[in-house]
Amino acid sequence: MNFKCILGGLVAFGMLSGVVLANEEAEDEPLAERLAPVGRLCLQGQECQRAVTQHRETEVAASDTPDLEEAAQYDGEALYAKASCGACHAAGIAGAPATGDSNAWTARLAQGTDKLYANAINGIGAMPPKGGRFNFSDDEIKAIVDYMVDELE
Repeated sequence: MNFKCILGGLVAFGMLSGVVLANEEAEDEPLAERLAPVGRLCLQGQECQRAVTQHRETEVAASDTPDLEEAAQYDGEALYAKASCGACHAAGIAGAPATGDSNAWTARLAQGTDKLYANAINGIGAMPPKGGRFNFSDDEIKAIVDYMVDELE
């Protein structure tokens, strides 16, 4: 008899908590949105889709890629701050050329901007590809590089 009472109580508790949780799920959409992954790992050779968040001013479909004209509209300074590039580049940490330090950039600039872009996108030394911001497009990374180079002038 005790076993049946306990089992009945557990079943009732499970059903009631399921109803409560179902109601809470609808209310916790902002929480689920904040906890959603910001990116995904793609291996070389795979077609990757860049995550698009609703916080962007202009949403780009995952299959769209901005052309060079659209790349000009990226705000390199804002992206630099958002990506936290200054964490290493402000002080030249781990061999990173310091933003604004023309001596640190001279040899790099001599290699050309295409090489700068490639290093920023693919990574170099202690810097991982895209500075670890895999959710940034190549054009966004190029805009950041352009901003850092412009800071030398």
